[in-house]
Amino acid sequence: MSPMVKRQLPFVALAVALFLFGGLAPHAMVDVGIWALIYGIAAIGLSLLMGLAGQVSLGHAAFIAVGAYTQALLVGKAGWNPLLAAPVAVIASMLVALLVGLPLLRLRGHFLALATLGLGIIVGVFVTEQDFTGATSGIFGLPNLEFGGRSYDTAQEYFLLLTPIVVIGLWLASNLVHSRTGRALSAVNDSEVAAECLGVDTFALRLRVFVLSAAYAGLSGVFYTHWLTIVNPSVAHFELSVKILLMVVLGGLGTVWGAVIGAVAVQLLDEGLRAIIPVLIPSAKGEIQLIGFGVVLVLVIILMPGGLAQLWSKVMSAVRQRNHPIVRGEHEHKVTQEEQRDLLEESLKLLARAEHMPAGQTILAIRGLTKRYGGVTALDNLDLDVKAGEIMALIGPNGAGKTTAFNMITGVLPPTEGSVVLEGNEVAGKRPHIAAAIGATRTFQNLQTFKSTTVIGNVKVARHLRSQAGLIRGMLLLDRTEEKLIDQASQAAIDAMGLTSLADKQIADLAFGKQRQVEVARALALEPSVLLLDEPMAGLSGPERDSLSWLLRRVKASGVTVLLVEHDVAAVMALADRVAVLDDGKLISLGTPAQVTSDPKVIAAYLGEEDDHSGGPAESPTATAASAATSPAAGGQA
Repeated sequence: MSPMVKRQLPFVALAVALFLFGGLAPHAMVDVGIWALIYGIAAIGLSLLMGLAGQVSLGHAAFIAVGAYTQALLVGKAGWNPLLAAPVAVIASMLVALLVGLPLLRLRGHFLALATLGLGIIVGVFVTEQDFTGATSGIFGLPNLEFGGRSYDTAQEYFLLLTPIVVIGLWLASNLVHSRTGRALSAVNDSEVAAECLGVDTFALRLRVFVLSAAYAGLSGVFYTHWLTIVNPSVAHFELSVKILLMVVLGGLGTVWGAVIGAVAVQLLDEGLRAIIPVLIPSAKGEIQLIGFGVVLVLVIILMPGGLAQLWSKVMSAVRQRNHPIVRGEHEHKVTQEEQRDLLEESLKLLARAEHMPAGQTILAIRGLTKRYGGVTALDNLDLDVKAGEIMALIGPNGAGKTTAFNMITGVLPPTEGSVVLEGNEVAGKRPHIAAAIGATRTFQNLQTFKSTTVIGNVKVARHLRSQAGLIRGMLLLDRTEEKLIDQASQAAIDAMGLTSLADKQIADLAFGKQRQVEVARALALEPSVLLLDEPMAGLSGPERDSLSWLLRRVKASGVTVLLVEHDVAAVMALADRVAVLDDGKLISLGTPAQVTSDPKVIAAYLGEEDDHSGGPAESPTATAASAATSPAAGGQA
């Protein structure tokens, strides 16, 4: 059975289970199930927004209300056919999300949550105060759905109508999670700066998912309208937003399946609270039920932050380990260094690009680049030309401004002053995905991996710029051919770093040095013109450093320009064509390794001024590097 067919089986099983439940369960239970499915549609959309895009919404009921009121106005007052009105109602919710998302999604964290809470309040007040929405009474006397010669006016009929809608909605959402868009958004959730440096336009993607989540909510509002046959301001209340939020959190943010599971669980909890609270507190009103939801929400966050999906994952992991214990070492093949080099050569051929700028031309021009923090100048008036097809190293003591320069070149930081021109395009002050789209990407001094996925999942994100499938193609599985190409290129980058056996491992389980290598593989998979590496050898063993040095020479030979920050000065001098030395934010030396290592300013920067009482200057790192660079061994490697 192919993996694709295997992935569809859970949806078939869900559809069969729901149809059987709708046809055989008691009327009271089916009624509960209807509300679970109606709210479950909205919960699927919110799970995409929270679990995939990492955005918390406390006013999601506002989009349900927009869909419900639009449907009610078109059907109840304008006399539209419900089937024609439904798409318009969904589009209305999407338009509202687009209008409010443009400013709101520029906010982060609790600011966005509070803003969406305000949106819910605004919608609630608006429909309460307007005569055309029925004010506090709402719009009533709406018809049940009728089409295909059937009237869906019983619990069983309506539940069976909702079943394919929920299954298809869940299938589409699941496809999105596993698509190019889903990978990019998951990466943004893990490390926004790393995703941006790989070419992901984080704001645009978040906005699309925000609008998509509103579409699910609007569709939920349509079915709400025709089941209840009345729409009033209660549909926009904060209580409903909390209820949808609880469904997503209880089910588990890590999977859209959790939204449906959480919807069933919360609806059963709702019925239980309705029955229990009046017994415990005879004078209790609806607010007490809201408190009950809040208590459950807090307990889930504290005791089971991953929700029911986390619990299920742990159980299944334990079962797999019990049934299929891991036996190490029995069938392992030790790859020789020659075999590894051959594999790397083949992998690099797959990643080679033909349109690199001719060697020797200026590919990166930096002029007057300056960064000030108050009275502190981290980088002071840096002028630097990087030539295409060279390896240039940027070295200097700690705090010299090397990483600051990297951050401004790639758009992570805006400069206080100065210009950065990449392949003829000004990128200073622009967001990182702009530089990535032109052809520059980077690794980070402090690891920025995507912890929620595997090694190959990390590398696949780097193919975002080299692929085109959007949200709709991903949801409809029209991206299969492109996905195969992404798999091929991602595997090639992993092979190039010698990480083949670790491709399917969770990156969070790897040692620091291996994670560092994954960062380099990820950067290579973008097929950059300029590769910026910030201390790529930190945490690597001796053989791993030698392998990386060899790889960088091969990358350079393919036409890629490498800009390298590294504290291992000896390794830098043996590897780089030219070296730029920073000290206290200023460029103090620029030239070949031999020229730089003999520069008195460089020696002073690393050692300080010579002590008159010493017998002579101690051997400096640069002196050691010079001997390494001119030694036969180093010459043989170059």
